[in-house]
Amino acid sequence: MELKEIIELQKEFDSKHKIKFNWAEEISEKNIAHLQFLVLSLAGEVGELANSVKKVVRGDEELETSKVKIAEELTDVFIYVLKLASQMNIALEENYLQKLETNKSRFKPFEM
Repeated sequence: MELKEIIELQKEFDSKHKIKFNWAEEISEKNIAHLQFLVLSLAGEVGELANSVKKVVRGDEELETSKVKIAEELTDVFIYVLKLASQMNIALEENYLQKLETNKSRFKPFEM
């Protein structure tokens, strides 16, 4: 499945749900609080991912047994990244390819 298809699946899901915000609504100056909410939600999911990794690093859990939890948290991060890009009309694929070209030049001295 391509990224565009995944974004459309998420949009369809979001269009059927509303809590405090309309999950499918485009972010603009009129609803800037929605941007804040999404970024805080993303940060929360990154924190949960970091916590799962922390438990492995300090030896509380084995990497193999933690992979399912890590994958779940990483997927939550991915969902919020997709939502932000979609609701702000950011072409994630195009921006990724542009950034990759920038990074090729930037990290050229570190090539192996």
